[in-house]
Amino acid sequence: MDYENGEEHEGLEQYAVVANRRQQWDILLWQMPTMALTGEAFLLTIALAGSTSQAGRIVASALAMIVALAALHSLSAHRLSELADAAWLSEHERAHGASEIHGLTWRDRRIAIVRDQLHSKSFTDRLVARTYHFRSIVVWFWTMVLIALTACAVLVLAIADPALLHT
Repeated sequence: MDYENGEEHEGLEQYAVVANRRQQWDILLWQMPTMALTGEAFLLTIALAGSTSQAGRIVASALAMIVALAALHSLSAHRLSELADAAWLSEHERAHGASEIHGLTWRDRRIAIVRDQLHSKSFTDRLVARTYHFRSIVVWFWTMVLIALTACAVLVLAIADPALLHT
């Protein structure tokens, strides 16, 4: 490395800060679906319960839609922040001759493992490897979109045809 001692120490501190922040974004990213699903289940249970009043259905389904949209926003923001930090870490690693453990190089290593698992003797390993085609961020993003659309449909029914929801 071509750092002076002070610059090298500062560079390592910056790397540690960004690596920790990237990890926090990643943790938040995957906590979001769990928290959102818990809230959605509660709100949609209220909105679809036979004994809930029309006003209760409207409020619960509107809140379910708002929570789903907020979760989508947070999921996207956490992912973009995590990607930005991963890219910075990868650039830092390349610039300083360190082994690349972030960014596209890491993704390529993971894909190589998936390819190996596709040829495993274990049925479970092969099945898990096939799910790799569906990236988790994409699955959760579209799951939250579907939940938001469901909440919107319940809201429309609660307003336009409340009798339909009493059955």
